[in-house]
Amino acid sequence: MTAKPRLLVLGATGKVGGAVVRTLAARGDVAVVAGLRGPGGAEALAGLAIEIRRLNLDEAESLEPALAGIDCALLLTGYSVDMLRQSKRFLDAARAMGVRHIVHVGASGAATNEVAHWGWHQLVEAYAEARGFAWTHLRPESFMQNLTSFGWLNGGALAHPIGSARWSWVDCEDVAAVAAAALAEPDRYAGQVYRLGTEAADMAEVTAVLRRELGHPIRLVDVTPEAFHAAAIRGGGDPAYLDCILHQFRLNRAGAIPGSDQTFDTVEHVLGRPGIGWAEHVRRNAAALGPRAASPTSGDNR
Repeated sequence: MTAKPRLLVLGATGKVGGAVVRTLAARGDVAVVAGLRGPGGAEALAGLAIEIRRLNLDEAESLEPALAGIDCALLLTGYSVDMLRQSKRFLDAARAMGVRHIVHVGASGAATNEVAHWGWHQLVEAYAEARGFAWTHLRPESFMQNLTSFGWLNGGALAHPIGSARWSWVDCEDVAAVAAAALAEPDRYAGQVYRLGTEAADMAEVTAVLRRELGHPIRLVDVTPEAFHAAAIRGGGDPAYLDCILHQFRLNRAGAIPGSDQTFDTVEHVLGRPGIGWAEHVRRNAAALGPRAASPTSGDNR
């Protein structure tokens, strides 16, 4: 009997990583390994037919044991400048342990060099290629889940810092589904750069969808990028990363990001179904998006 390919998923308790684990575990034709920083969070994976291994990107000694016997790996990092060091360390260890294929979840592929953290992800992609891996690069635009994870939607108000900018949006579930497909069928998806943005909308349009689908009034409130930045710093966010976000939001407001509202048929091409649009996203997540929507967090959907 041929052994099942063994797939490692980082960020296995996050929105994207967790959905990847659940999708792969349901297939039955792959062996799923969830990499966790520590014992916390394992309860979220209870009942799944998977293996759990300890993997901390800040502890080099944890990497090679976690990568033993792995065929393909999903590389997800947190939102901080540490992602550069962490990604290089992970890729070097993966190469030493014989991992063949890397699926990396990066950031927007918009044609600009002015948003630094988007460039960080592209440097990680280039390093994966240079190390000789087969690779698949995923470049999601803005996550729909940012409404709650960034704390923009809070109670009956949608307070945001991007002015009238139109943006390309994608649901984390769609990003995860494409990532799972690339991990499970690496030969089919190797060498592909997939941009992920399903629906373009400005915040007034998003607010109209929320009002219609949730059935209650929501105020649209404009805040400055500087106010968002200050609040996120107070909340413990990484200053270097948040400086990138501050600059990005200023560019959004100025309409200075080319193609920021471009959408793609990636989900339909890979999965054979339409991507999740705003109306469906709101219906699926009505409990989280309702009048008692979550307070601001770090914005890490992964």
